[in-house]
Amino acid sequence: MKPSHKSLTHLLLLLGVLMIAQLACNLGGGAAENAPEGPDYSATEQALQQTQTALDAQAQKPVQPEPEEPEPTAEPTAEPTEESQPPAEEPEPEVVTFTSGDLIFYTDFDGAEDWEDGWIHFSLPDSDYTVYKDNGIMYVEVPETFTTVYLFYDNLFFERDKADVFVEAGFENRSTHNINNISVMCRSTDQGWYEFSILSGGLWYIYRYDAINNSYKILKDGGIANLDYDAPHTIAAECLGDQLTFYFDGEPLKNGSITDATFREGQVGFSVYADSWADVVVEFDYFGVMVP
Repeated sequence: MKPSHKSLTHLLLLLGVLMIAQLACNLGGGAAENAPEGPDYSATEQALQQTQTALDAQAQKPVQPEPEEPEPTAEPTAEPTEESQPPAEEPEPEVVTFTSGDLIFYTDFDGAEDWEDGWIHFSLPDSDYTVYKDNGIMYVEVPETFTTVYLFYDNLFFERDKADVFVEAGFENRSTHNINNISVMCRSTDQGWYEFSILSGGLWYIYRYDAINNSYKILKDGGIANLDYDAPHTIAAECLGDQLTFYFDGEPLKNGSITDATFREGQVGFSVYADSWADVVVEFDYFGVMVP
């Protein structure tokens, strides 16, 4: 351990006392004249004086404080980046609710967009046919007999127990004859659908089509007296719970309701059927879907 300044001073004082005592003994009266000379302490005294001078100089210097250990500093916190931040919660999808009379979908076939956007069409049985949109009408031509051309709006699908709809279409016969059927459909899936059909002679039917077996079952039928089939008309169907109701020219048909719970979901659409006369042409000027 390194000696302190204070301990060195005590040591020098002790050595000085010893030297004085030794000198006194050598100079005392009892010594013989011829006694041998004692040891020469002049060099030692000189060294002690130099040491004392150095210690006095050292004592006058300011004491340098021991350097303090720096206090640990907190690590800088990085600002959160977009990647480090937790993903924001996605907003809940907006729930659209309807009340009776609300219009869900409507087209007058007069827009600039391609009419096939959202629509699908096919024929049963598979055969040639023509469909296109022009000047605010949907043109449907069925050149072969005993053939139906179907058009469904693919962007609308009503889930199970939420398929309560009122479907309506406006049409006009453009054939050189009027032997055909016009229909609207509701709750259409790959399992089948309900079909509300009017014949040129005034007979009407509510069918349940079984797509698995490709068969039609008549649920209800009737007739309209003195029907001018070549005039513009409207045809509509209300599918409300298990109750199916047929409308023509804005009025429910007499005895035109039936209860059936086979289909509970699906799409909506309309169709044209050519019976025993070919080259049927019908123009539709609007199609709409409402909440009953």
